[in-house]
Amino acid sequence: MPYVIGVDIGSSAAKVGLLRLDGDLVASASSGYPTSEPLPGHKEQDPAEWWAALVTGIRRVSHGIGAEEILALGAAGHISSFTFVDGDGLPLRPSVGFQDQRAVSEIEEIDSAFSRKEIAAQLGIDLPPAATWPLPKLLWFKKHEPATLERARHLLQAKDFINFRLTGEFASDLSSNRGMVDLSTGRAPETLFAKLGLRTDLLPPLRPPEETIGSISAQAARETGLREGLPVVTGWNDLNACVLGSGAVQTGDAFNITGTSEHIGAVTGDRPEARELVCAPFLPGRRLLYGPTSCGGGSLEWYSGLSGRPIDDLVALAEGIPSASQGLLFLPYLEGERAPLWDPHATGAFLGLRTIHRQGHLVRAILEGVALGLHQILEIVKRHARLGDGPLVISGGAARVGLWNQIKADVLERPVTVTRTFQAGILGAGMLAAVAARAMRDPLEAAGAMARVAGSFAPVPKNVERYRICYSRFLDAYPALREISARLHADLLDAGPT
Repeated sequence: MPYVIGVDIGSSAAKVGLLRLDGDLVASASSGYPTSEPLPGHKEQDPAEWWAALVTGIRRVSHGIGAEEILALGAAGHISSFTFVDGDGLPLRPSVGFQDQRAVSEIEEIDSAFSRKEIAAQLGIDLPPAATWPLPKLLWFKKHEPATLERARHLLQAKDFINFRLTGEFASDLSSNRGMVDLSTGRAPETLFAKLGLRTDLLPPLRPPEETIGSISAQAARETGLREGLPVVTGWNDLNACVLGSGAVQTGDAFNITGTSEHIGAVTGDRPEARELVCAPFLPGRRLLYGPTSCGGGSLEWYSGLSGRPIDDLVALAEGIPSASQGLLFLPYLEGERAPLWDPHATGAFLGLRTIHRQGHLVRAILEGVALGLHQILEIVKRHARLGDGPLVISGGAARVGLWNQIKADVLERPVTVTRTFQAGILGAGMLAAVAARAMRDPLEAAGAMARVAGSFAPVPKNVERYRICYSRFLDAYPALREISARLHADLLDAGPT
């Protein structure tokens, strides 16, 4: 059976997988890269490190595989990130990440010029006001780094930069550029951009995600070891690719994509008005109604770094702690929060901390706090979209953590299943490559043939009761702390770089 390669340029690592056409992940590799924070709230990465990590991953997974056995390559990646490049595809500055909060003040400027309804009409999507979306960031660059905007040939997403390095072709897809393109026309919203004084020609040509944009160049072949001429597809944003890779493609299917941040939502055929959520294009006739958090798996990674202990060891400590962490509650707002709060000033917190609590309690509270935040989002999803009777499908790196999956089933009061291939972004990108190679008719057929479930978790009744009480405390905590959190965040900004 021939292979395809799937790539996921994540916010902390480049993940590469060699996939058979039945969805079997034959080999995978992950290579990380750092995120710098030159100022509080500024999140930046070096695109050259994405490329180096990708090259390492491709060489690992393709070692020993005949060049002609690989049919195509597909890439996915994080979006609402900015990589400005010149005409030769060289980055003009470090890439600005999706968690970046530098454009908080620009939100007010946009809101004073346009109503949210007017912005939604021009973008073809209703996005809750947040510094993490593209429009405030573009305005920030106009005010603070105008030379970057003037010199830029294109503004690329992470996977678009990788695709350029592979093929020498500039291209992107419509959905990955939501927030700076009119999704109904595929063009820049000229009225909106003109009033804000922004360029309308920064985006590369927009193509369907499963369309071949070019092939591996001679230079890229030398670096990666792949054959020159191997087809490369446009690719998709990481959320869409992960949902596709998890097999949640039918109306009513519910999904939870884990990672540094978390996304939870459902596939819908409608365009519901849910102001705390995002409703974005997916497959033809289908949309994703979802809420993205700012720090899901990132909360556990933060504590792992703080404690100096591996995540597996920390989870083992939490296994012995009863549900609800004996009165300890964690608010996972370490990077502010997106859905459903959309508050960049929100801060993380442990509440109820006592001398009886040990490290295992803190870890369990982190796992529970992330799950409680997801529950808050899913409750809003259920008010606006019909969820089917099937379980919620969990994918991503944290799907490996059985305790976390069980906590989510208990908190969400819903059975959950986990994907056989945890890195669903790799699989979704590989599905697009399979379609481009004509091995699959379309993404729906690819999902049916390649997505598999590996395990399931059912809610435990006694835990469900405990978490209902815990959830009520969770809902009360943020409003009670909102004002002091804003003050503390202001203190952080005043303190400057550390």
